Amino acid sequence: MYVGVQFSVLGPVRLHRRGVEAGAGQPRQCAVLASLLLRAGRPVSLSKLVEDVWGDEAPQSAIGSVRTYIYRLRQALGEQRDSSVHLVDGGYRLHIQPDALDLNRFKETAARAREARSTGDLASATSLLTKGLEMWKGVALAGVPGPFADQQRSVLGELRLACAEEQLACEVERGRYAEAAAELSALLVEHPLRERVCGLLMTALYGAGRQSEALTIFHTTSHMLRQRLGVSPSPELQQVHERILSGRLELTQTSDLPKSAPRAPSPHAPAQLQAALPSLVGREREQGQVERLVADAEASSSVAICTIGGLAGVGKTAFAITVAHRLADRFPDGQLFADLQGAGPEVEPRDPAHVLEDFLQSLGVRPADMPETTQARGLMFRGLLANRRVLVLLDNVWNTDQVKHLLPGGPGSMALVTSRMQLHALVAAYQALPLTLMPLSQADARSLLARRLGAARTAAEPEAVDRIVRLAGQLPLALANVAARAAYRPQLRLASLADEYEAPEHRTLDAFASEEDQALDVRASLTRSYRLLDTETAALFRDLSACPDPLFAASQVADLAGRPECRVRKVLSRLIRAHLVSEVGPGRYSWNRLVAAYAAEQARNRVLDQGELAGW
Repeated sequence: MYVGVQFSVLGPVRLHRRGVEAGAGQPRQCAVLASLLLRAGRPVSLSKLVEDVWGDEAPQSAIGSVRTYIYRLRQALGEQRDSSVHLVDGGYRLHIQPDALDLNRFKETAARAREARSTGDLASATSLLTKGLEMWKGVALAGVPGPFADQQRSVLGELRLACAEEQLACEVERGRYAEAAAELSALLVEHPLRERVCGLLMTALYGAGRQSEALTIFHTTSHMLRQRLGVSPSPELQQVHERILSGRLELTQTSDLPKSAPRAPSPHAPAQLQAALPSLVGREREQGQVERLVADAEASSSVAICTIGGLAGVGKTAFAITVAHRLADRFPDGQLFADLQGAGPEVEPRDPAHVLEDFLQSLGVRPADMPETTQARGLMFRGLLANRRVLVLLDNVWNTDQVKHLLPGGPGSMALVTSRMQLHALVAAYQALPLTLMPLSQADARSLLARRLGAARTAAEPEAVDRIVRLAGQLPLALANVAARAAYRPQLRLASLADEYEAPEHRTLDAFASEEDQALDVRASLTRSYRLLDTETAALFRDLSACPDPLFAASQVADLAGRPECRVRKVLSRLIRAHLVSEVGPGRYSWNRLVAAYAAEQARNRVLDQGELAGW
């Protein structure tokens, strides 16, 4: 390769002399250099240079500025014989060696690749095209101003895209379907109306055994072409679609890969569910709804999606995991689990790209084959699940955007999604079944304690059991906390335990604290929901603690808070969405005993904080 003065336009404009950057100057000086470089060997008039840099808005000083830029360029070139700027008929001509410009080297490499491809040497063609793409250091003429640079950026960008298409076409022809599909997916996201990319991606997906996804890509692109351009897909693209539908699309066998190398990731059956509870009390109706959802999805060849919401501590995760275990035999190709950490601000919600990376690796995708973007990873994930029956459990979801790329796309699979917030968009867009878990009934709460502590012990003190159930607000997390303490104190009467919880020196939530694990602490769990509230909603939540009854009306709250009732209703809807308040009728609401106790604590803390600020 030529080692004298070198110029770069496949990225920022650069000038190197003997391997050391000499500096191409400020942006407009780079624009003059780009104009000369891309017309190397041809004279460029002074007026043309001015037009290239400023267009129709050239100042009176433009000609003088161009002459200054030419003078500085000559200084940067020095006494080089291989590169020089000459004055020609009132203009300038740049003389360089052809290999001195990266664009020329790129074109030469691409021409050699086309020649190799025409002779059937796909491996050499792929290698040369990859080498050519590596010459690009970003957007061509990056940061260079002027109409000429804008026009050339578009032309050079098309050259780069054509090279990328050619390289991926070689990969498809070589039978490297899974690898090509990942890169083509990302390329189609950037260029959604590029029909050649769409056709190559459909072929790659079909070759990788992902027929349903290939057909989905065709319908998506067809819709966009009609909606944005008012045209139908080209005959070539329609032909690919028809051949996939009929199974007549001819595929290349992988002939240039080692026979031991798999064409696509080998199928795995991940089993990532956490341990299930030995028993699930009081959730039979909800479990039946999930089972019917799975049966209906099987009958209609669709994906089953269920959102599980409810108050903090109501047992969303425990329910989802236990139901997932009971349904596991219907999903023999595996069960995936991810905690998306959307339960509170102390931990950032997980990036879906990272979750997809974990899922894809568990399904056999090698790190070297991992797509870069979230969209591309989502496409690969759905493609791998297209012909499998997999259950995906997404716990502690922040919002619908966080999970839209994590949902399986083909029939036979299922997604269970838990969240502290109502996921309206997921239900609306994906027809997910919304389940809201409520605190246990009195009878189910008694049954939970009986199973944990033994039927004989609870039957001996039914009144104490009822007191404990009332104190715990019939909340599964609080009841489990009580049961754990009682199990370690078998000699203690349950009435004495209830007396301890009702002692006046204790705050209500102190009885359900856990120093060992914050996940078992009712106050900590409610705090995570409280911190999700905006300032106005948190203020109304504290004001609600003044309500003397767990049942209240919007008008009553408006009087307490001193706010218009229409505004109060709107804010109450946010508390409903966070499952801290329930709507029991038009304008009528209720909340759990422990939630009310927490609101009162926050109200007291707020008063104390304001008192300290006031200097009490």
